[in-house]
Amino acid sequence: MKNIILILALCLTSRVFAQDAQFSQYFAASLYLNPAFSGIYNDPSVHLNHKRRLQSVDVINELTQVSFIFPIKPNGQFEQSIGGAGIMAFNEKSGFQGVYERNSVFVNYAHNMKFGLLASYLISVGAQVGYEIRRLNFSNLAWGSQYNSFYGFDSRLPVPVTEFNDQQQNLVVNAGIMYYYNPERNYLLHKYSAFVGVSATNLNRPNTSYSTDNESMEPILLKYNGGFQLKFNKIFVTPSILYLYIRQNQQFNAGVNFAYVPNANDYQAKGTQLLFGTWYRLRDSFIFVGGIKFSSLAVRVSYDLNSTLFVPEKNIDLAQHSMEISIQYSLSKGLDLKRISNPLF
Repeated sequence: MKNIILILALCLTSRVFAQDAQFSQYFAASLYLNPAFSGIYNDPSVHLNHKRRLQSVDVINELTQVSFIFPIKPNGQFEQSIGGAGIMAFNEKSGFQGVYERNSVFVNYAHNMKFGLLASYLISVGAQVGYEIRRLNFSNLAWGSQYNSFYGFDSRLPVPVTEFNDQQQNLVVNAGIMYYYNPERNYLLHKYSAFVGVSATNLNRPNTSYSTDNESMEPILLKYNGGFQLKFNKIFVTPSILYLYIRQNQQFNAGVNFAYVPNANDYQAKGTQLLFGTWYRLRDSFIFVGGIKFSSLAVRVSYDLNSTLFVPEKNIDLAQHSMEISIQYSLSKGLDLKRISNPLF
């Protein structure tokens, strides 16, 4: 009985290991998406994402990341950055009563190279090193040996797990590269801006096994993101995609962000922006996003509507609707200056 329950608990978290946790608003979680992003910012900025499943009280599924990006400008604050440093903290909980938990802290550095007239082309290369703690909270589960014939379950009895560790710790190494055309989004000189990036997570293949006798090397997760932005008078349209590949498992996200900017000029967006968008995660969810950007603060809220179009047995409830909030705040005082930022927002 003990082993059966343990297998079930591990199955609950197997999707986490195979698929890796992802934010619906991945475009707002720059350092989690690609370490090269810290090389394209021109202002210090703070980023927060929190995503939580809505339906179940007992089965938890939530993700949180907080990151800080600091651009490097050797000749003063009005210069364009030559790269950037960053730090990111990440927390994940999933499974019955949060049986699985992951906590990570990463440091990040990226360097950029500019080419062409007025630096119209930019390539950023980044690396990320972090320390990760994964934990299986066996005490959150009920075991057969914790029941007695007199009054049933007794939480005071010890958890009978000896062949598995409840915690493991690893060093994790990630890297990425990005190409960005028209990074300043100057639509007076250029008709559009475009971007593409590739990143690899778990380059050092850390051992993530909880068994005291066996090893399980974490596979490398590959991410590709790309898109472009067009300006139509006061509306900015940004279609983009995200593709993930890990151990023959694939995930594909596609959608479009819109920004309505009442005070936009021929050169760039200025002032308050109304933000909205829609996305589709293939064979999984429809995602709807809305928000506002005011001065140096951007706030978005998204809703994941789980798709049942591909579920053959309609009587089985597989819906895992969730909500996510993202906040980005620029610490720059020169808010009217041209700035390089994440091309997705």
